[in-house]
Amino acid sequence: MATFRWRLADFLNKRDISVYALAKTRGVTKMNSIYRLARKGQEPQRIDLAVLAEVITELRQLTGEEVQLADLLEYVPDGE
Repeated sequence: MATFRWRLADFLNKRDISVYALAKTRGVTKMNSIYRLARKGQEPQRIDLAVLAEVITELRQLTGEEVQLADLLEYVPDGE
């Protein structure tokens, strides 16, 4: 069955940003949600789109990069 794979932990590690630093940014309202998203191998199967939008917004501010959904979430077709 096709699925999605979270890439937030890899994104943060590659840029030397801690989960705590992201979670403490002023716009992110649900610290526990951020920690769950970045827990490699135990990421949630569902997410509130408003939280995801906040995460992307804050990552853009932290990194100065044009962070996109594909930077945080990867589609994995059947058999991969």
